[in-house]
Amino acid sequence: MTRKEKQMLDRYTIEPMMTLFSEESKFKLWLEVELAVLKAKVKMNILPAETYEKIKTSASFDLKRIKDLEEIYQHDMIAFIVSVQESLETAGHGDAKEELHKGITSYDIEDPAMILLIRKALNEIIQELEGLIRTTANKALEHKWTFMMARTHGQFAEPSTFGHLLKVAQAEFERSLARLRIVLNNDLIEGKISGAVGVYGGIDPMLEKLALEELGLIPAKAETQILQRDRHASLLSNLAILGGSIERSCRTFWEMMRSDVGELQEPRKSTQRGSSAMPQKRNPILTERLLGLPRLLRAYAHAAMENIATPEGRDISQSSVERHIIPDSLSLTHYMIIKFKGLVQKLVVFPEKMFDKIIKDSMGTWAAQRVRMALMDSGIPYDEAYQFTQKMSFLAMDEKVHLFKILKKQSHSISSREKRTAKEIIGLQKLQTCFNPIEYVRVGIEKIFQQ
Repeated sequence: MTRKEKQMLDRYTIEPMMTLFSEESKFKLWLEVELAVLKAKVKMNILPAETYEKIKTSASFDLKRIKDLEEIYQHDMIAFIVSVQESLETAGHGDAKEELHKGITSYDIEDPAMILLIRKALNEIIQELEGLIRTTANKALEHKWTFMMARTHGQFAEPSTFGHLLKVAQAEFERSLARLRIVLNNDLIEGKISGAVGVYGGIDPMLEKLALEELGLIPAKAETQILQRDRHASLLSNLAILGGSIERSCRTFWEMMRSDVGELQEPRKSTQRGSSAMPQKRNPILTERLLGLPRLLRAYAHAAMENIATPEGRDISQSSVERHIIPDSLSLTHYMIIKFKGLVQKLVVFPEKMFDKIIKDSMGTWAAQRVRMALMDSGIPYDEAYQFTQKMSFLAMDEKVHLFKILKKQSHSISSREKRTAKEIIGLQKLQTCFNPIEYVRVGIEKIFQQ
């Protein structure tokens, strides 16, 4: 059975991330880099081709043996090398074992291997993110004309559509996709095989070039014993941003799922239970889970920032941190994208309740700005128009009377200076137009969906 790294929580890890970040996967990549170095030596006529073939065909490792050896050496790379050397002896190729890891340092192997592993995981994330963008776009189109009341500061603002809300999320995810592609193609394309302090002591730079070429990487311009950690910090920062974007949508969904709002409902199984005490509850457990996990991504991004400042050639302080933050950040982001995609896909939407917020619950006060603008177009000064529409809007909400009915009655003059009513100044037909939400947002919604 494959031994997994214990820092990853199975509950929030979906394949292939569990397999990618297993110890077996890590050591396979270490061996892949070791073999790339040996192949480069063959190309440079430093190593006989027969020796390379012996190692390539017979080299293997044993996870339990590595664990036991690490207890002795307190160094996982040495434990790995010894295990592989033992496999060569067992295969009758003990004469070739000394060529393994000859003339190079641990991070000449570990850093290229880590970049390869991160690239595999990030490609999985990018693929899932592309799927999330398509899902969000489809859901947005489905609800292009599902009218709802937009809220700002927790208050009724103006009409929008649920499709518009989803288009905002789609555009946000597209920006994250573009950023992650930049990270993949810029920050995560380099490796180093430049020795103990990065100056190629005893190493021909051509060896690095040929070995990394074999792995699909290019040599970094200048490094110490390790690749500098700004690359890794860039990755984790962008994962945290993506997590924050998912969180932002979930925050809005959660408000719309409240019992007193009832515009959305999380998809749920018929056997699902929301509370051990209160059977009436329909708790949005997935939405709340996706609200919580981004906090971890931000914490991991902060830790990655701390890892940049490795002193001089390096110390080992960043290593213990990376064993947690890199697999966790990548696996959690992967998990969040997949779960949020499912949430968007199966989200239960109540269009009637959304429209009621515009027509009934807001008492038409969303149109206050339109009425104010119409008054100003008719010559009423801004301050007078603002004070009047504010006063009438508050009256509508306090007395639960639609704003249009109040303005239609002609019982409220604009101000002490202006004795006419809004109906007299604007006219009934234009006043009615002010309260048409479809006409108000049609052009803008069409523009947003055409992009």
